[in-house]
Amino acid sequence: MKIRNTIYTLVFILVSGCGVLDQSPESSFTPDNFYKNADDARSAVSAVYDQMNYNNLYNQLMWILQDQATDDAEWGGGRSTANQAKNDLDKYTFTPATSTFQSVWSACYRGINQANTVIGRVPDISMDEALKKRYVAEATLLRGFYYFTLVRLFGGVPIVLTETTSLNNLTIARSSVEEVYTQIIKDFTEAESVLPVNYSAAEIGRVTQGAAKALLAKVYLTRQEWEKAATKAKEVIDLGIYDLWTNYAEAFLIANKNGKEAIFEIQAMGGGFNEGSFMQGYMRPPFDKVNNIAGFGDDPATQNLYEAYSENDKRRDVTLRLYSATSTPAAPASITFPCYVNKYLDPTATANGEGSNNFPIIRYADVLLMYAEALNELGANNSDAYKAINRIRNRAGLDDLAEGLTQDEFRNSVLLERRLELAFEGHRWYDLARTRRLISALKAQNPDIVVEERHYLFPIPQTERDVNPLLEQNPDY
Repeated sequence: MKIRNTIYTLVFILVSGCGVLDQSPESSFTPDNFYKNADDARSAVSAVYDQMNYNNLYNQLMWILQDQATDDAEWGGGRSTANQAKNDLDKYTFTPATSTFQSVWSACYRGINQANTVIGRVPDISMDEALKKRYVAEATLLRGFYYFTLVRLFGGVPIVLTETTSLNNLTIARSSVEEVYTQIIKDFTEAESVLPVNYSAAEIGRVTQGAAKALLAKVYLTRQEWEKAATKAKEVIDLGIYDLWTNYAEAFLIANKNGKEAIFEIQAMGGGFNEGSFMQGYMRPPFDKVNNIAGFGDDPATQNLYEAYSENDKRRDVTLRLYSATSTPAAPASITFPCYVNKYLDPTATANGEGSNNFPIIRYADVLLMYAEALNELGANNSDAYKAINRIRNRAGLDDLAEGLTQDEFRNSVLLERRLELAFEGHRWYDLARTRRLISALKAQNPDIVVEERHYLFPIPQTERDVNPLLEQNPDY
């Protein structure tokens, strides 16, 4: 069944990520006979996580939104894609009908509905009470994360807090940005009070108290609530369980996933389980084959990004690989700057969708940089802000940041470090949007790309508005 909009999507994704068909044998799972025991509860929570690893979110489309629509990646210079949506995002010629927006919107609301199902049904299951509360807290945090994704991309969106079980009463107006953030903060705060600091080896990969605190820090940073952002980032630091790897490259080794720098990662497992990552295939160029499998060359890095790294910055050659017509493998001579993402390569993958690379939503490095940024916004020349940013710089092989910078100079420095440290980890567009630098950054990278004030939000998908007349479009689309 092809699902073309959120209203229909929400109805069919009700239990454990499985669609409820029109006619089912008596032995089939349905919402009424499924939520009976702890195993059912665990499966239902797993479905909330699983949505993130589909192509419509962190197994492809979120990279495109977060990289292709920034100064970090661009098609051109002899590279091209037949995918019109990618071209439109790249050149800012997209419209409300661009398919990427509908795909991301629907995926987020499927995740929200699955979370709502857990929150509504799991409390009635007879099982260990502490585990029950933890499962509900996991779903609550993930619901907040899906809404955090939506509000940053689209602005105010409809808030749905109960399981969707029918096609009735689904024309819901957009809530305000403030109302959406109020709900996000509520979800993250409630989850924070219940979630454990860490898990046993068998449970690693689930959201933790540290993830809730880090996400709250990011919410407050986005809203320019600097004191709260600094407080939550410091709480993550004070947990004492996270740290930077000695070498930047170690943070992306498959052997180190869910390690000491990982706070929240999208889990991936290659090996034919249909749970692998596409990063190592989509981002690798077509002329660089792994196990005789060509990549797709998505998110080709710009010369602007490559040159933002200094020659002695150890992060550059971990994050990016610059090929040439004489390298091994050789890039086509027609590509003027053959630079591609390197940090997610899985040399053992037997197919493009079989990478075992986790996708990092929040690393400890991100928290340190959020802490430095928030402290600087509270006042220039904060020694703890310098300590935090210098930990990032020193690991990269760079000297301490010069002391005595003005508040604006330090602000520019921390945003540059965020770009270099977190490249292709899903932060650049959010950072440019929240700091109102999107227009100037794209103009500096390619003045032929016309970015306007309206582009600080993406358009509400046209297919959603076609079936829900209460959805107002963002301005000037």
